[in-house]
Amino acid sequence: MKKRATLNKTLKPHWVWAIALGSAIGWGAFVQPIDWLGMAGPLGVIIGFSIGAILMMLIAVSYGFLIRSFPVSGGEFAYAFISLGRTHAFISGWFLTLGYICIVALNASAFALMFKYVFPAMIEHFPLYSIAGWEVYGMEIIIATIALVIFGFFNIKGTGLSGKLQFGFAIVMVASVVVLTLLIGIEPTAGLDNIKPYFPTNTTTFAAIISIVAIAPWAYVGFDVVPQAAEEFDFPAKKAFTLIILAILCAALIYSLMIIATSMASPWESAVDANHLWGTGFVVQD
Repeated sequence: MKKRATLNKTLKPHWVWAIALGSAIGWGAFVQPIDWLGMAGPLGVIIGFSIGAILMMLIAVSYGFLIRSFPVSGGEFAYAFISLGRTHAFISGWFLTLGYICIVALNASAFALMFKYVFPAMIEHFPLYSIAGWEVYGMEIIIATIALVIFGFFNIKGTGLSGKLQFGFAIVMVASVVVLTLLIGIEPTAGLDNIKPYFPTNTTTFAAIISIVAIAPWAYVGFDVVPQAAEEFDFPAKKAFTLIILAILCAALIYSLMIIATSMASPWESAVDANHLWGTGFVVQD
């Protein structure tokens, strides 16, 4: 029987934490706060994401056990193959592939959206078509494509380079969110008074919170990259569970701080009613 090829063990624990955090935090944390505030209010969003984090930790328990028992690459595909066979693994693998394609497309388009808000004159070239009242420009596609190519190149170069970059990006992201929240908090026109009311007045508290819990799995999705890279750990596989938990906790903190920062910058109900292209960017800039 041909011997199975194995991957080099290059991933350090802090790299794995950063990869999990970077995967769990996407465009939603920075683009969607105004939409979420309209659904649940500041406290409703924070409680909803906290409950979502707890639910994700239950999944992390399963991942921790599986990684310790089967420290191989492939993640859910490998686990389905080991436990249920080829057919289930085939179905699982293709659904995972389609899911990741959608997530990559969402994040790439959100990157272009930020450019569209900050540099509108640069983006609004080469108009292509209009859909649902939204004008799509060729420059948006070019920027999103360049971002995908760059990050794809870093990942193709190997997990060592990718891990170092992810760790650097993760530290910068966490520090930036904390500093942004503190700077907004000390602004004379901003403050905790703008956070009130804590929940929207047009729905019940329970409905507000549960609306966020319903989307929390989508918001946190991504930390499952940890079991997919288990074969490349240069540390005992049993540490993976702790790294996933820390990544989820940091992700919940970032989501909460972005909600606090957005709602402190100006009365959040007014920001919701304004319906700007990028609500968070508008209130922070204003």
